[in-house]
Amino acid sequence: MQVTDLLLENPNLNSSHLFRADILFDSTRALKTVEDKAKVHQLEGNHHETSAPENCTPPAPAGPEFQNATLRRRVLRRLIPRKPQVDSPLEQWCYIYDLIQFDDQPAGHIVVYSPQVKSEAEIPWYHPPIKAMAYLLQIQGTATTLSLHFQTFDLASSVDLPTRTHRTFISLIQTFLRLSRIPAGPAAKTDTATLQYMTPSALKDTILPQHTVQDTYSRLKQTYASDLISRWAESTDPSKHVFEDLSIAAFVIELWRQIYPPGKFPGFVDIACGNAVLSYILIQEGYHGRGFDARRRKTWQVLNMEGYLDEMICVPQPFVANLSGSTSSNAGDETSSMESLMGTTPIHNGLFPPDTFIISNHADELTPWTPLLAALSCPSSPLPFLAIPCCSHALSGAKHRYSPKSVNPSTLEPPAPSVNNGEPQSKSGDLKSLRMTKMKERDGTDDKSMYACLTRKVAAVAEEVGFEVELTLLRIPSTRNIGVVGNRKVVAKRSTKSGKSQSPPQDGTDVTQQIQRVVERECLLSGGVTEAAKMWVSRAQKLQTGMGRGKVNLGAKPQAAQHNDDSNNI
Repeated sequence: MQVTDLLLENPNLNSSHLFRADILFDSTRALKTVEDKAKVHQLEGNHHETSAPENCTPPAPAGPEFQNATLRRRVLRRLIPRKPQVDSPLEQWCYIYDLIQFDDQPAGHIVVYSPQVKSEAEIPWYHPPIKAMAYLLQIQGTATTLSLHFQTFDLASSVDLPTRTHRTFISLIQTFLRLSRIPAGPAAKTDTATLQYMTPSALKDTILPQHTVQDTYSRLKQTYASDLISRWAESTDPSKHVFEDLSIAAFVIELWRQIYPPGKFPGFVDIACGNAVLSYILIQEGYHGRGFDARRRKTWQVLNMEGYLDEMICVPQPFVANLSGSTSSNAGDETSSMESLMGTTPIHNGLFPPDTFIISNHADELTPWTPLLAALSCPSSPLPFLAIPCCSHALSGAKHRYSPKSVNPSTLEPPAPSVNNGEPQSKSGDLKSLRMTKMKERDGTDDKSMYACLTRKVAAVAEEVGFEVELTLLRIPSTRNIGVVGNRKVVAKRSTKSGKSQSPPQDGTDVTQQIQRVVERECLLSGGVTEAAKMWVSRAQKLQTGMGRGKVNLGAKPQAAQHNDDSNNI
C-alpha cells in the first residue's frame, strides 16, 4: 500500500495541474493531516500561527460495499490545483478495502476514490468527469492483476468513453505500475542529520510544511509573475529566473514568519543578488533589506530597485585585513585601505549589522564564505543565513571540486591542491554507467557528486564555526535546489514578543579564533591566506574591467568554461 499512500498525498504524480493533496482526515492516522504537519514544524518562540487549510471534516459517507471485502481505512483529502484562479480545489473521500479469500488469506485490495460533488458540472478540469473510480489489485497465487474501474454520472455515457478520459485512465495505470517498481526512499524527518542524508526524499519539507510554502508561492506568482516577465530586460530566459525566484521568495517569507515575531524583522542582505528579482519581491512584500552585486543589471533600473541595491565588490574581511597590512581593529580603516588598492570600485568587507538575515542565492564564490561572514559579522551572536549552493569554488574564488573526504568535520585535514577539477570519468568506461552517474548527480542521490560535496562542505564549515545547520530540499525549478539554513532554531528561541534576547550574548573570541583556523586551512589550497586574497582581488578586478570571470585553475589542466547563473558574482 506504499504506492497508494504516495498517490494520496501526491496527486501531482498523476496530473501536472495539481500541486498536492492536503490530508484532512485519516482513520488510521497513517498520513499526517495539514494540522499535524503544522504542529511538527512549529518552533519554540514562534509567534505566528502556522497557516493550515480549513479542516472541518464532514461526516464520512458510507462507503460502497463489496463482496469478500472489508473496509479497513477511510481518508479525506483536498486536491490543490496549481492555478487556483483557474481551477477550484476538490475534496475526495478515499476508501481502502482488503480482499479476503475463503481461507481468510489476503487476496488483494480495492481503493475507491469518490469526489464530493453533486453533478458532473462541479468536476474541475484536472479530474476525470466521473462519479467514482477504483483500483482493484487481485492476488492469485504468484500472479497479480491491477485493473481500474469507474462509475459515470450518466450510466449511458460509460458506453462511449471520451478519448481524453480513456487516455487519463491508461496514464493512471501506467503511473501506478511505474511507482510500484521503484523502492521507497528514506522518509523525510524534521531532524535529519544534515551531513548523512542527501537524498531528495530525506530532505523534503524538513523545515517548513509543504502547504504553507506552496500556498504562498501561488499568491506570489499570481501577483508578480506576469509583470516581471513582461518587464524582463536581460538576455536570459525570464520564465526560469522569475519562477525560481518566486519559489525561493515563498520559502524565505514562510521561514521568516516562522522564526521572527510580528513586526520584529531585523532586515536582510542579498549577497551577489544578480538581477535582484528576489530582493524586489521581498521588498514589495514589506521586508526591508538591501542587495549588492559586482555588476549592475538592466533589471535594477527597470524594477526601480537602484535605491535598494549597490554595485560593489565583496572582499571578505580576512582578506581585507591581510592585504591592507593594517593592525587597526577598525574594519572601516582596513576597507578604506583596500579601496585605494582597487581604485574607484566600492568595497564591502562582508560584515553586516547584528541580526541581519543573509541570503546567499547561487552566490558562487561567496557560497563557502557565507557561514564564515555570518559568524564574523557578530561572533557573539552569529547571523542566520540561507545559502543555496550552485557552482563550486574555494575560498580564493577559484573553481574547486571538493572531495567527499573534505566535507566531514570529524576528519577534516588541510586540503591538498586539486590536480584536476574536471568531471570524473566512469570507472567502467561505458556510456550506460556514465549516464547513471549523471542521473544520480542531478537527482541528488549521489553523495560524491560535485554539488553534493559542495553542499556538505558549506554545512560542515558552518557547523565548525558554531552554527546549528539544517538542509532542506527547495521546491524550485532548478537542479541546484538544496538550501543550507543556519541558526533557524537559535533565532526562534532567542526571540520574544518584545524582540529582546532571552539570554545574554556570549563571548565571541572562540568563534573568531575558530574562523581564523578554518580560513587558514582552506586557503592552503591556494598557497595560504595572502595568495588566496591576491587571487580573489585579481578576479574581482577582471570583473570590473570587462575581462569576464576567467577561471583560475590552481595548477589544474585547462577546462572548458562551465555555465554560471546570471545571479552569480563575487
